[in-house]
Amino acid sequence: MRSNEIKACTLRNVKKVDVKRYQRIAELTSALANGTRIAILHIITENGEVCTCELESALGIPQPSITVHLHKLYDAGLLEKREEWRYTYYSIAPRYNDLIRSVLENRY
Repeated sequence: MRSNEIKACTLRNVKKVDVKRYQRIAELTSALANGTRIAILHIITENGEVCTCELESALGIPQPSITVHLHKLYDAGLLEKREEWRYTYYSIAPRYNDLIRSVLENRY
């Protein structure tokens, strides 16, 4: 083939996909795409239900920053929360236990 010749792409019968179908995966991976959030998930996995104040102590970062990360994880559905008086306790949403364990064990 000469250098000025252009080779055409061979069209295959590639099946069309609905991009909207993958939105949930995008939301989950977005929530997981942060080291602090992964650390929070690790702490919760190791300890079960934890209070925001316990995370502040364990991570050594301010409570408002932790709250932002918790809300991202909660909004993605990865966490459940329970409020008791003025404390909020977070735990892993049962349906995502395997996913989170997989991420934490680097089995991807």
